[in-house]
Amino acid sequence: MGENMFMVAKKDGSPGLGVSYEVKAAVLKEANEFAKNKGMEMQVVRMETKPAIPGRLGSTELTFKCVPRGTENIPLEREADLIIENRNR
Repeated sequence: MGENMFMVAKKDGSPGLGVSYEVKAAVLKEANEFAKNKGMEMQVVRMETKPAIPGRLGSTELTFKCVPRGTENIPLEREADLIIENRNR
């Protein structure tokens, strides 16, 4: 993707509606471990989460950089996750 720029993406294999926080956590953990193995820290560039809807699995895509330890982290600007509620319960 570019110099010290990487991407991790996962689909949520469980059916349902909404965002899988387990998948988000797994993506962040994988990126952190990747950077740690390079002797660096992971810095989020962009994170996109698509909620599951009928006929489509949810997914999380993370673009990140590996930076030297102690590098100032630039705050991530992103939109809030879309939460879908089933009101017909």
